[in-house]
Amino acid sequence: MRAEKQFLVSEVGNYLDKSDYALLVEYTRLTVAEVAALRGKLKPLGAEFHVIKASILRKAAQARGLPEVESVLGGQVAMISGGTDVASIVKATEAFFKEKDKGELKGALLAGNLIGKSRVGELRTLPTMDEARAKLLALLNTPATMLVRVIGTPTQNFINVLDAYVRKGTEAA
Repeated sequence: MRAEKQFLVSEVGNYLDKSDYALLVEYTRLTVAEVAALRGKLKPLGAEFHVIKASILRKAAQARGLPEVESVLGGQVAMISGGTDVASIVKATEAFFKEKDKGELKGALLAGNLIGKSRVGELRTLPTMDEARAKLLALLNTPATMLVRVIGTPTQNFINVLDAYVRKGTEAA
């Protein structure tokens, strides 16, 4: 393999190593300005959009022991990687493609597995990192709340009985 190709395979391999996922995108008909706009939407999420050759991606994936990506490739191929919140990145990418009526998600490499076009939309349904943290915090907080409620119930009942007794005494007088 020529040195230039070896460098490109190594560079794409570094993109694959950066995160647990790589979204494979067909960006046919997107203009340079639209690609720059998509990159601008992905940057705050920590993700990067890279235009790559399918053959280079195939060799980089093969060198890392990843599944064969040939089934999801076609047209002009790009890869989105980086960032930790894959659900937000999928949502932002799909919203951009829907707005422009161009491009589409073709598949994803997720934790060493290939996800096809039919299932890549399911990533959108995952909770965002902030939602997952909020749910976890609520889950951890629930037992403490219930414990305080159980411990406080006898005291509250005692206070209610005393309050009723005081009201009864003031009504009789």
